[in-house]
Amino acid sequence: TSDIDACILFIEKHLAATVMVGQPISWSTTQYMIAEVQYGGRITDDLDRELFITYAAKWFCDDIFKPSFCFNNYPFDFDYKIPEGQEMPQFLTYIETLPTVDSPLIFGLHTNADLTCRQLEATMMLTALMETQPKDSGSGGGKSADEIVREKAQELFEKTPKDFVEEVFRAQVQKLIGPRGTGDKGMAAPLNIFLFQELQRLQRIILIVRTNMKALVMAIDGTVVMTPDLLEDLNAVYDARVPKKWTHDASGAEISWMMPNLGGWFTGLVDRHELLSTWLDGDRRVMKSYWMTGFTNSQGFLTGMRQEVTRQHKKDQWALDDVITHTEILPIDVEKVKDVPDEGQNVHGLFIEGGRWNRHEGRLDESEPKKLFVGMPVIFVTAMTMKDRKNKGLDYGPHGPYNSAVYKYPKRNDRYLVFRLDLKTEQHPFHWKLRGVTLLCQTE
Repeated sequence: TSDIDACILFIEKHLAATVMVGQPISWSTTQYMIAEVQYGGRITDDLDRELFITYAAKWFCDDIFKPSFCFNNYPFDFDYKIPEGQEMPQFLTYIETLPTVDSPLIFGLHTNADLTCRQLEATMMLTALMETQPKDSGSGGGKSADEIVREKAQELFEKTPKDFVEEVFRAQVQKLIGPRGTGDKGMAAPLNIFLFQELQRLQRIILIVRTNMKALVMAIDGTVVMTPDLLEDLNAVYDARVPKKWTHDASGAEISWMMPNLGGWFTGLVDRHELLSTWLDGDRRVMKSYWMTGFTNSQGFLTGMRQEVTRQHKKDQWALDDVITHTEILPIDVEKVKDVPDEGQNVHGLFIEGGRWNRHEGRLDESEPKKLFVGMPVIFVTAMTMKDRKNKGLDYGPHGPYNSAVYKYPKRNDRYLVFRLDLKTEQHPFHWKLRGVTLLCQTE
């Protein structure tokens, strides 16, 4: 309660120094003290702080004194207003009229947010049920848990993609061309180094999967001892969950990608192997667009891209510290991309949550009912200086762009933040901030 006490004390003193002496309220001061000092000072996530500042800007303003003011800015069956009067019974009477379940609209969210919440609750319940169900097949004469897991482990072992041999792919990377106009090739090109590192990481994951599935089959057959770790893996495969050692190392650091089920994770392994194989065998000349989700280190890809564009502008004396990431949403899907850009790269595979991208008008728009995630078209990502960006005169709408975050997973925190990009909007960016609009590399 110390935060709210400090806020109330500040407001009392501020009102005494302004309204009581005939001066107007300084809303900018009030917003700053509440959203960035008393409460905001405890918020460590930058995007959480931005959201809190947005709420303060919407609710600490002259509009709160108007009779028509509502906390919900969108039509709803019940209007959340400031109770009239100064006596406690009047407040109690108003509290009794509040809905039992609050609508997402009061927070500025789309009604789809309620569906997202209910899906999450259902998923958590089903997960708990799966983890507590018995692993025996019973007396029905069906296959035992060991037999089911052995078949699945053998199947995964056989379907595991072939190894990337480091001596071989190192030699292949040395022959790859670099960005146009620089003369760089092989390990001298930043994105070629990035490819080499991605191949190393994926090979490590392939080796872990193959070794783990082979050991599990041998343990079930009785060839080796069934250790506690292998027993945990057995239970995971039986429940169609991803074994923990496939996604995290012994220290708990993430080494691959997280998925709620084994089938989706293994499909991702095959797709990532195909992505890197295509890039390695065909050079960047065949990479008209890159699958952003397919990289274990997407930030490294963007850094490599900025380094290459900076080198292409060596004659302009660009410095890496001076350039920023610039994006443009193209009106086409990956199948219709015809050429590799001279500078920068095209990426695809992103999804938008909390809104949708209007492809015809090239701007943000409201979500359609019951459509929680919508695929984005191809996005062109490049680098430029702030001066060049201002000179370009980009049109992001009457209120400026909505600066959206791009996350690796739906779980939003600094750990999974990839980068941020500007989206055109006809409405104020605050609207989309309250809607929770963001881009995701994967929806699960």
